[in-house]
Amino acid sequence: MSWLKETEPIPVGYWGPVYVARTLTAAQARSSGASVWTKYMAEPVNTLTNLFFFFIALYGMFRVHQQRLPPRFLGIYAGIGTVGFGSFLFHMTLKHEAQLLDELPMIWASCYVSWVLLDATVAYGEKKNPWPLALCISGAATFITVTYVSNNNPVFHQVAYACIFAFTSIHALFTLWSKRSPLALTPRAREWCQLARRLQVQGIVTFLTGFLIWNIDNIFCGTLRVSREIVGYPLALLLEGHGWWHILTCYGAFLLAITCEVIVLALDEHPDNFEYVGGFLPYIKRVRDDDPKRRFVDEYRARKAQ
Repeated sequence: MSWLKETEPIPVGYWGPVYVARTLTAAQARSSGASVWTKYMAEPVNTLTNLFFFFIALYGMFRVHQQRLPPRFLGIYAGIGTVGFGSFLFHMTLKHEAQLLDELPMIWASCYVSWVLLDATVAYGEKKNPWPLALCISGAATFITVTYVSNNNPVFHQVAYACIFAFTSIHALFTLWSKRSPLALTPRAREWCQLARRLQVQGIVTFLTGFLIWNIDNIFCGTLRVSREIVGYPLALLLEGHGWWHILTCYGAFLLAITCEVIVLALDEHPDNFEYVGGFLPYIKRVRDDDPKRRFVDEYRARKAQ
């Protein structure tokens, strides 16, 4: 899109370059060659796309309650909803405090997912003290929070979040591909494992696609603004890259949450207790009540002892 004429540099707002959408007056909009409608449309779109987070959070919590899954999964979807709520407030107000409510829940929600996954997979069901892991993860989240609030460096936040995301994803991949994993034990477990692999790949690809679109939107912001002016609304909504970032990362997080459910439920209970219901909004269906006397990890330990 380099053939499009660039507009003037975006003016700097009170909080810096990232907080610019509400600093433009009608006169500034006209002088830059774009309509007031185009200038003011980005933030309403970015605000409303966060409603998808609320929908996914409520849907996930409904399925967890409906299928009588462990309450810890409610926390995962509550985390997704909290991130969406913070982002909604930020794009609605463009205040620094609201930006923190957008970014910091990303850290805590991701750390919570790491805890849920690690708690079930570190020792594969062996009895252990749960507190060291919980304290370690909460301590890391607290350190990132205090450091980010102190230095207000967005690069630090991005790197910290990327590290959490990468660590959790790599650990999940190891659990799903390791020959030592209990999920390689029986045909039913291997079937469940293949399902989790597919969901994880879909979730990561969806998430990274949103991340790519977000970066394209940042790099070519001026060009995309002119493109939206030329196309006109409502078709210009398709070029609102930040809105697509919200939608794709939310859906990617949802698929990764389902992946976590598949792994944890297989190890904490038994793969035979559940079925996978596919579709755009998949969920895990309970088909058998949990029987403490029939746990998959017990089968794993029995075979390992032979």
